[in-house]
Amino acid sequence: KYKGFNTIIIAGMGGSAIGGDIAASIMTEVSDIPVCVTRNYTLPKFVNTKTLVIAISYSGNTEETLSIFEEARKIGAKIISISSGGRLEKISADSRIPFLKISGGLQPRAALPVLLFSLLKLIDALGIISGLKEQMDETISILESKQKIYGIGSNYKNNDAKKLSLKLQGRIPVILGSTGGIDAACMRWKTQLNENSKTTALYNVFPELNHNELVNLSQLKNGGHMFSLIILRDKYENERIKLRIEITKKLLSDSFGNIYEYFSEGESKLARILSLVYLGDFVSTYL
Repeated sequence: KYKGFNTIIIAGMGGSAIGGDIAASIMTEVSDIPVCVTRNYTLPKFVNTKTLVIAISYSGNTEETLSIFEEARKIGAKIISISSGGRLEKISADSRIPFLKISGGLQPRAALPVLLFSLLKLIDALGIISGLKEQMDETISILESKQKIYGIGSNYKNNDAKKLSLKLQGRIPVILGSTGGIDAACMRWKTQLNENSKTTALYNVFPELNHNELVNLSQLKNGGHMFSLIILRDKYENERIKLRIEITKKLLSDSFGNIYEYFSEGESKLARILSLVYLGDFVSTYL
């Protein structure tokens, strides 16, 4: 029943959608099945009976995701749902839709690990891509080592999360990254700063930002604004992206003075994305 789909939609909001963004960036790199994330009440017009719709809502009560579920059911798309319970569990049972129940009791934004890893295990079980277990194992190992560095008991001098959080006090972070996965980390930084730190944050990605946002950022007068510039880097950036970032740093140095740069760690795409996400989560909590 769940073989033969030719497109994938991951439907969710907030932390559920971020997990979808990360999974989609991994799949897009290695799978020939188109995949997209939708944060909406309605499905794209191309969705049909050969589309796999994965509906994710941590609470199970997110109204946009429930709306997508009902529309997908009427269309006859193949559906799998993921939540900790709520209405999504009930309507999945009533419709005999495969349902993956995950542990509850967390703030949705703190549930990213269980949402993302459950989604990846599902993708692995469906045979869409291979090698996910190795990616997950590497990621867990890297995050466990980083916890010792970023954790609350870690010495300030060696803790990038603590140091950056102090520098961001009273500032508006502008977070720049690149397409292809690091953009998901940028979005996560923004939303975590919004929710945990209760502060405004902005983000944009290379190469698109060079075609517009470079103009306004370069016009800022150093010391005369409340913005702080953060660049999230991927160790395997496209060479042209790498060149663009270096040129951009030179063009913006007069506007910002200090530019804070952080590089991803690990070999797999999952590890590289989550190594940056993890840093941002700690920064937002300390801030």
